[in-house]
Amino acid sequence: MTSMPTAEAPQILASVRPTIAIVGRPNVGKSTLFNRITGTRQAITDGQPGITRDRIYGLAEWAGRRFTLVDTGGMVPRSVDEIETEVHAQAEIAVRDADLVVMLCDATEGLTGLDQEVGDMLRKRNQPCVLVLNKVDHPDSTRYDTSEFYRLGLGEPLTVSAATGRRSGDLLDAIVARFDKLGLGDGDEIREDEIRIVIAGRPNVGKSTLMNRLAGQSVSIVHDSPGTTRDATDIRIERNGRRYVLVDTAGQRRRSKINESVEYFSVLRASRNIERSHVVILLLDATEGVTVQDARIMNHVIDSGKAMLVAVNKWDLKSDRSADPDAPKADIEEYTRDMLHCFPFLRDFPWLFLSALTGRRASRCLDLAANVHAAATQRISTSELNRWVEGVTQRVDPSAGGKEVRLLYLTQVETAPPTFLVFCNRPDLVSNAYRRYVENELRKSFEFGGTPVRLVWRSTRSRQARKLGE
Repeated sequence: MTSMPTAEAPQILASVRPTIAIVGRPNVGKSTLFNRITGTRQAITDGQPGITRDRIYGLAEWAGRRFTLVDTGGMVPRSVDEIETEVHAQAEIAVRDADLVVMLCDATEGLTGLDQEVGDMLRKRNQPCVLVLNKVDHPDSTRYDTSEFYRLGLGEPLTVSAATGRRSGDLLDAIVARFDKLGLGDGDEIREDEIRIVIAGRPNVGKSTLMNRLAGQSVSIVHDSPGTTRDATDIRIERNGRRYVLVDTAGQRRRSKINESVEYFSVLRASRNIERSHVVILLLDATEGVTVQDARIMNHVIDSGKAMLVAVNKWDLKSDRSADPDAPKADIEEYTRDMLHCFPFLRDFPWLFLSALTGRRASRCLDLAANVHAAATQRISTSELNRWVEGVTQRVDPSAGGKEVRLLYLTQVETAPPTFLVFCNRPDLVSNAYRRYVENELRKSFEFGGTPVRLVWRSTRSRQARKLGE
């Protein structure tokens, strides 16, 4: 896939330097080694080859040195398979951007033709490289014939077992030693003000296409077949002075329809990335409308307390009644009205109609994501809230059933999502309708659009109320 520049091209930010790419043919244990070094389960591992497809970035530290590790898919030069060709291209990008390359081979299978082709590519690039032989699980190294790997011309091979961790410390010592020889120092550090945006949705709604569009280059493989993305792919960018981490995730289907372990772990990682996000871009397919599975994902985002933007993709295919390059306003209003009729809770979140393929309105995702993140993280002072609650109760009296109900004061206790304690003399008598009224007024007055708002009603007789009142 070719690069796709946007009207306001983002700047791709360097990872924490140095950057190390793990490359090799399929099924040599690259993802297992990646997880071992990063101390995570970020990359999906499975016995079948070809699990990893996109580039996966992770932070690692050894001997006081921090660096970025990049997991790549298996390299198959000259393959005619479309996905294998894209995987190979992604691995080549990782090699190009890396300060150091770890070429991984399988010691139990010996040197293969694919190993030689990958080694030739690295040698011709004159790329700093460490040759590593994996799956050396037994302490008796004489069981393995490693001499043939010298034919790669990449220096003396190091032996490890990524699965058990055997000699992984020796490998890391060798890598850190190369840092100093190559003059590699620490680069751009991760900042706390970065907004982590997760693109979520069902399979084949265009998540990877939108990811590439927002990044301004190909960072996720795009293919017509659903389930192309398996691991969560992320990249750091800067646009209009703001920094973002964009995360592409696997399509989430109903668990009852998942019949492969790889897809199960893909969906599980997508769910966990939602829980680690600041903002979720929920991507819908305009040609299919909102499905029950879309609603499940929305509910998961809201229950997780995450800010959310609803992006309707493929709008160029949906709105074809006019030659106007922009969708007719009537089409958008009709679509929104139908969706809100089925899912009224979505009126609290911004909607964006776009085409990730053509780029129309796609760049607005980042601006809207920044807006909803600001709404989710704002904090309102208790004095301002108490002035506000006086006006709310004067307009609509909370009393019900002939008994006096008094809202005494509010205080905000959390952000992301904004969470408020509402102190009342009789919270048990406050109707659900009045609770919704208070939340809606709170949203309108303080512009909490795009984020869940949680109200916790407490009696003024509670111990917590007395403590706050002191």
